[in-house]
Amino acid sequence: MPKHSSERRTEDVTMDLLDIQGWKPLNRPPKGRLVRQNEYKAFVQLEDIFKGKSKKGKGDAYPDFLLVEQLTMIPQMVIETKANESEFAQAVEEAKHYGDACITAGHNVVAVGVAGQEKTGISIGVCKYNTKKKTWETVVHEGVPISWIPTPADVQKLIASRVLIDLAPVVPRPEVLANKADLINRILREAHIKDEYRPAHVGAMMLALWQSKGNIRRAPDFILKDINKFCEEAFSNASKAELSKSLHIDEANEKLAQSAWQILSTLEQLNVVNASFDHDYLGQLYETFFRYTGGNTIGQYFTPRHITRFMADITETSPGDVVIDPACGTGGFLIACIQRAYALSKLKYEDAVNLVREKLIGYESEPVTAALCVANMILRGDGKTGIRKDECFTASDYPIGTLQVALMNPPFPHKKTDVPPQNYVERALEALQSKGKLAVILPTSLIVKKEVGKWREKILKNNSLLAVAQMPDELFQPFASATTSVVLLEKGTPHNPQRKTSFVRVQYDGLTLKKATRVPRADNKNQLSDATDAIINKKVEPGFSGIGKVSGKSEWSPGAYIPAAIPTDDELKAMLDELLRRLASFYTRYASEVGIQRQRVNSGELIAKPYREMLTSQRIRNAEELPSEPGTIGEFFDIFYGQKELHSRDGIPPGETLIISPTEEYNGCYGWLFFENLIQPPFVTVAQTGTIGEAFVQLEPCGVNDDCLILLPKDESLPLACYFIAAAIIRLERWRFSYGRKLTPSRICSFRMERMPNIEEWVENKFQKWSEIIESTINLEAPVDTEEHADYAAI
Repeated sequence: MPKHSSERRTEDVTMDLLDIQGWKPLNRPPKGRLVRQNEYKAFVQLEDIFKGKSKKGKGDAYPDFLLVEQLTMIPQMVIETKANESEFAQAVEEAKHYGDACITAGHNVVAVGVAGQEKTGISIGVCKYNTKKKTWETVVHEGVPISWIPTPADVQKLIASRVLIDLAPVVPRPEVLANKADLINRILREAHIKDEYRPAHVGAMMLALWQSKGNIRRAPDFILKDINKFCEEAFSNASKAELSKSLHIDEANEKLAQSAWQILSTLEQLNVVNASFDHDYLGQLYETFFRYTGGNTIGQYFTPRHITRFMADITETSPGDVVIDPACGTGGFLIACIQRAYALSKLKYEDAVNLVREKLIGYESEPVTAALCVANMILRGDGKTGIRKDECFTASDYPIGTLQVALMNPPFPHKKTDVPPQNYVERALEALQSKGKLAVILPTSLIVKKEVGKWREKILKNNSLLAVAQMPDELFQPFASATTSVVLLEKGTPHNPQRKTSFVRVQYDGLTLKKATRVPRADNKNQLSDATDAIINKKVEPGFSGIGKVSGKSEWSPGAYIPAAIPTDDELKAMLDELLRRLASFYTRYASEVGIQRQRVNSGELIAKPYREMLTSQRIRNAEELPSEPGTIGEFFDIFYGQKELHSRDGIPPGETLIISPTEEYNGCYGWLFFENLIQPPFVTVAQTGTIGEAFVQLEPCGVNDDCLILLPKDESLPLACYFIAAAIIRLERWRFSYGRKLTPSRICSFRMERMPNIEEWVENKFQKWSEIIESTINLEAPVDTEEHADYAAI
């Protein structure tokens, strides 16, 4: 018999829950791992398990959902659904009934019952079979039955263990959170809630769900009133009643009253209340809303939560430390301290929170954000934490010289009138006692620019620089594109220039940017734990970490202190392949122009000269004085600046001469101008501005803008493959440079480079194949004299 439409809706919710918990792909085997009622007959081994297993009589019957191992088809989890919450117990019993059938067939499984509707509430019960006691037991977390569908990994754990496992909630994937935030945002937009008020509405609903244990009436006449009531109740219990006004929802919004149940249902599906202690959903959902307001709702960007934990780890905060965040946002750093205390104490979560309850202090002047911060702490059982809706610079109760740790990410200034990050650093240091530690996120400009040198010198007069960790460039994307570093300071001890400061480059933090959302990397690369180890134990690993001596106004950039590493063969080949493709793209785009220029060179209309013949003796001496240690780029190449006459293109008309500038497109090609001082190839160009560190091999006569460096071989017999290898090495090291930290000849000549016959042969073979394609393209576009053409083909 066809199922009632309401139970179909319950099944749809179950499918969504399975997707949230990572059971994708939700297709029938072999493409997926899900079998539904109408599909069992396609799988004889599964059909046999449930033959004669009707809940009534001796007929056949099958569970609503059966999750199997994709390759072996072995059952792992059975799910039964019912339309009404009143049928919840029946759903669980029927799931156990089908679970018994699987166990009889030799397959231990997890049994799950799901009952209810999105609009009225969904109940979930999970059971595992105790093989020793021969009975089904309810799966719990800290003694309370779980109310979520386990992930595939958790089902494996439950099946493998003979005893009942305490199953902790798992955070859904970032892309799932982003998708659900999109849905919530659409509902709020349709209810005419302005951008800047949407985070407050989400925070209020999350807190109300937590306070009411999900018992919010979903009917339009009651839902908004109940949300406000339970939200106010939570703030009142936390002695923060005044902040509830910032999360208050307009009960007269009839449109929202009709649709708010969808938001509550979505939040429940995400398991935000049960999983809240382990993850800052509120902060992450808040960040997601930024995309709808041009990237900045209230002038703040919130620190990714794995970075807040990293910073708590490098300061080595203990449960006994009093910690302050002078610009706490939604409380990410304070939450990280709770999580670290929980991990270190090995206590129950509630007991661990009690250890730090009175030791977390946060200041936040923006009312909505302050309220969200308190809501975040309430969700973690710490509603009485020391969150102040106040400005850290003017607060009368701001602590001075008494605390052990400060953690912060100062607001990014957007106007000249905004408070600069330096002021926040100094204010945070004021709160610390001697030997107290501050970990702070700072923009790259503050740690490298010369004009900020006096401030860095001022800081080092009374404090010591313990470490600097450069963060991934995309850390704050898609909300902000700023490059940042984590700076670790110790208060009260003037920095000794001979002191060893740790420097680390974190290239991989476990996430990558995909469709405007940072999601887990497929290769699982994550250097944060290694970075923590390198900072605390002062480890040196070329290319990743190093030790430096810092003094006075000198820069704090990790790129200045981490020794260069010889890249692996795979790293080199990947970059060399990119270089060759960029070269081919240039010839494909400008085949006709290249052919015309070659004709003019062959006819003598244009003359290309070796660059050394164009240079003054002083510029040649400058290059000769650069370091040239064995095993470095300086051993093989002299490094010069480009042509000053091309510093500005003003007054130079369009023409037929190739011009190279600091661009990443088409092998550095700026375009074609009327310019006669051509440089004879081959040589390497490196961008100093624009796309800093973009290095290319030039094989055509050209002019080179003086915002580029030119690398010429010291030995004319150096194989062309070595030019490409040098360019690839420079490109792999471009992370060291920015607009604040310039790329200079002295900084790149020390990069590690050795002769590598196997790589050179690999490049030659690749280049030969590309050359055939390139030359055939140019010949088709603009045929040239075959005898003269052979010289270029040889290059």
